[in-house]
Amino acid sequence: MPFWRRSRLTLLSAGTAVVVAMAVILTFSLMGGGSQGGGEIFLQTASAAGRDPFTPSVATDTRGAETPSGPSTSRIGSRTVAVSGAHPGLYGGTQNIASCDVEKQIAYLAENENKGSAFAGALRIPRAEVPAYLRSLTPVRLTWDTRVTNHGYRDGRATEYQAVLQAGTAVLVDDRGVPRVRCACGNPLAPAVAVQGEQTYTGKKWASFRSAAIVAVVPAPKPMKAVTMYDPETKAWFERPKGDVQGRSDHRIPAPKGQPPDASFPVLPEPTESSDLFPEGEEQGEPEGEDEDTQDGRTDEDKEKGKDEKKDDEQQKDEKKEEEQKEDEKKEDEKKEDEKKEDEKKEDEKKEDEKKEEEQKKEDEKKEDEKKEDEKKEDEKKEDEKKKEEQKKEEQKEEEQKEQQPQQEEDQPVAPEPEQPQPPEPEEPAQPEEPAQPEEPAEPQEPEQSEQQLPESPPAEQPQQPAEEQPQQEPQHL
Repeated sequence: MPFWRRSRLTLLSAGTAVVVAMAVILTFSLMGGGSQGGGEIFLQTASAAGRDPFTPSVATDTRGAETPSGPSTSRIGSRTVAVSGAHPGLYGGTQNIASCDVEKQIAYLAENENKGSAFAGALRIPRAEVPAYLRSLTPVRLTWDTRVTNHGYRDGRATEYQAVLQAGTAVLVDDRGVPRVRCACGNPLAPAVAVQGEQTYTGKKWASFRSAAIVAVVPAPKPMKAVTMYDPETKAWFERPKGDVQGRSDHRIPAPKGQPPDASFPVLPEPTESSDLFPEGEEQGEPEGEDEDTQDGRTDEDKEKGKDEKKDDEQQKDEKKEEEQKEDEKKEDEKKEDEKKEDEKKEDEKKEDEKKEEEQKKEDEKKEDEKKEDEKKEDEKKEDEKKKEEQKKEEQKEEEQKEQQPQQEEDQPVAPEPEQPQPPEPEEPAQPEEPAQPEEPAEPQEPEQSEQQLPESPPAEQPQQPAEEQPQQEPQHL
């Protein structure tokens, strides 16, 4: 018999949690919840590859990977507790640092077609959609030890087994907050299912492991725009938009409602009977309870009427809660819009400042060029003046030389110019030794007399008739 029919007292104490519990369990069953033969559950530490990995590790942010689990474990109770994927602080990480390398995961699966096909089959998507699907997920780290259905790769196909992932494990979650890929081994994940028979844990237990302090993630009621995360190192809250595989769009936020601002770890929601998915050591099934004819004496008709009334009340509460949630979302959107406008304003101011700086720089460069041009012109002007000065000095010097030249000409006599008959040349008349022939004694004497008479001619004519021409007249007399 379903637990919500146990007694009126149980229904009144559970309140809204009963309706939420029904949705959680139904959702969990639809997402793959159920039972699995055998009670073996494998323990996997945060950084270990585990059994039958699909790919090498693509985990990147390993800081705090071995962080002990168990914050707020007193609120979990003695059973595996279902927690909505939208619960703030269910996941953590480091702001602006992605915990997984999605592109590397895509490359590994593309290189091996068999693994790619098995990976797609485990997630129930076409193989061709694997890259786009992985890019739609969000990288996070688990805050609590978490039950999942893991898938290894063996003999060309995906093998399914139940596992507990240690807090700090890097995973990729979908828009409902459900873990879908374990980054340390590339294995596809699904929601946990109950095991039949007694539960046994296989693998090395970490120091903080407690079988009574485990959570199982169930899908959020509706798709999320962002995952609300907690940074255990800075004790700060931030949001990471869904599908931000590199964590570049993370932004700080105040502590969410229900989370103490000064807490060292996030807290889980208050546990209820409905949130206990897997009783320790028992098969998942309908909780034991009393018969329909309870001891309070009510008839079935009264019970049905009471249930209808309670459903109406719960429906009104849910509608009110949904309106409040919409109002909160509206305020959050307005806040983000204001932040966006403020950022745009700052960006515009920054651009305006840069523009002014650029204009000032151009103006300074222009002034510098003008200054250099003026200096150049000044230098050219000085150079021209210098050349003119030198030219003027040169002309003055030439004038002085011209004035001195006539004076020198007057001081020097002109007579020396006709070059004194060169002393050796008068010896040339002695050359006519050849005409001293005995056959003509009388005639050769005439030239001698003529040559002796030549010096009696005016002295100015001697330079015009050199003595070398005198021998040329001798043959004429001959």
